[in-house]
Amino acid sequence: MLDKRSLAKYFEGVFNKIGIEVEDTGERFTVIHRSDKFEMVEGISSDVDYEIKLKAQNISNMKAHGDDGVINAEESFRIMSVLFTPLTIASLQNPVLSQPFFRKLSGIENHITVYLDHPETDEYAVHTLIYINKEWIVVPGAHGHAKRVFRLRPSDAIDYQRQVFTALNDGSLKGWQSFKKWYFNWRKSVSEKR
Repeated sequence: MLDKRSLAKYFEGVFNKIGIEVEDTGERFTVIHRSDKFEMVEGISSDVDYEIKLKAQNISNMKAHGDDGVINAEESFRIMSVLFTPLTIASLQNPVLSQPFFRKLSGIENHITVYLDHPETDEYAVHTLIYINKEWIVVPGAHGHAKRVFRLRPSDAIDYQRQVFTALNDGSLKGWQSFKKWYFNWRKSVSEKR
């Protein structure tokens, strides 16, 4: 799995280093994206872009998805259905995205439901984002009456992760303004205000 170019390409621009804790075994490791492959080191380094928790089965499944060198629509849905909630939680922990001023300036609602739709069936994964006490809470499942509902395909979800990662890495006002402009256009195509 570490030397699969297809997986490296799939995650290009999503992270440089990601810390993973395997919930059912307690293992902790860092995966480093090296453009055409991955490197794995024991423990979670202090400079990871995100730190997420996965189950051992999730990691085995991801390996199987990349074994043939192709990530098809089904496999993309499976990968993103596992990662889109942990990556959302990790990215929303960034102080910029929790600032009330940034949220208001960007017109981001305080109660959002995000569906990740399978491209070929009625299957979906879903989580709810609630902004309260100056922080985001991300809860698996659909809860309450959201003010905005997103319906994402796996490609939409990974595109969002690439854009937010670029803004987080840049960290400049110009970078966040660029993200905001992109987000407004993207949001029109994948969500609806309630």
